Amino acid sequence: MEEEFDLGIDYCILCGKEFMIGEDGNELGFCLKCQEKPDFPYDLDQYYEDYDNNKVVFKGFETMIRGILEKYRKVNE
Repeated sequence: MEEEFDLGIDYCILCGKEFMIGEDGNELGFCLKCQEKPDFPYDLDQYYEDYDNNKVVFKGFETMIRGILEKYRKVNE
């Protein structure tokens, strides 16, 4: 018997709310509402640009666990 589950649902790392990956969030674990806040701590545009240029090895749920986004942390002024 085949197990059915939806890989497109996740919970935001910051607010804990459920979101659909690709529609109202991303595969890194952040919902769109949190990403759009002015105090969102990471520059995801730069991360994705580096990923597209093969400068970042991991993409997905392990990215946060491995600390890969830390170099993309925005500096609070």
